[in-house]
Amino acid sequence: MNRFCHLAILLAMNDNMGMVSKHLLRRASRAALYCAAGFFFVASSSFGQKTLVEKTDAIVKNTDVNVNIFGTFPSTATGNAAVDPVSGVVPAGATSLKQSADSAPGFRIGARHVFSPIFGIEMNFGYNPATQYFTGGTYVQNGVVYSHAKSFTIDYVATMPHLYHGFQPFFLAGAGLISYNISSYIAAPPGQPALPVKPIKVPTFEYGAGADYHPTMFPNFMSIRLQYRGLVGHAPGYKNPLLATNSLINIAEPQVGFVFKF
Repeated sequence: MNRFCHLAILLAMNDNMGMVSKHLLRRASRAALYCAAGFFFVASSSFGQKTLVEKTDAIVKNTDVNVNIFGTFPSTATGNAAVDPVSGVVPAGATSLKQSADSAPGFRIGARHVFSPIFGIEMNFGYNPATQYFTGGTYVQNGVVYSHAKSFTIDYVATMPHLYHGFQPFFLAGAGLISYNISSYIAAPPGQPALPVKPIKVPTFEYGAGADYHPTMFPNFMSIRLQYRGLVGHAPGYKNPLLATNSLINIAEPQVGFVFKF
């Protein structure tokens, strides 16, 4: 292309145009067109690279890693009283089985990517103690299961594309599993044999809402995340029919954490 450009320039500066053949004039015209096309190609490539950088930058800014602490507040589940192993019938006046859990602190780490101005996806891992209390029913159902819960969830996230007084609201919904691992089981009343219990994984639905707060003193890549999450699933029965309430519970999890965008 440089050879053709050079030829076009020489022809333009030559005072003896009458000595140039029509063939060379055609070559000069082609050379000028090639020069223009080359310039357009180079310019287009430059603009394309800039757009790619801008898009890449936008994608990077919409990806974050977040670290959160939260409190768990599980609802109470109820089930049927079990048959007395001695008499073979449900004792007269036996109350329904109740299952409750301690409120406990926990932590959650996650990664979120917003792949459009609004919609994105997030993956999370959480951990918290989850001691379960079984009361009522017959005496064989009474006891305490000391366990801890590990949650794995994937959520679809809708984020507002603009800030409102430093806050960027979002909503989420998704699903996953809660793995209940057992530390120990104590039967009540004392002296009674403990029921056999095993770790269990419970499918769960997750929903929530919150906002990222961007204080002016924070760097651009860092913000505070305030949110509420709820996990809905069956109360853990630890693979023992006598402890299975077959009831849904809601685990409320108000959370606060830090977000690091990159």
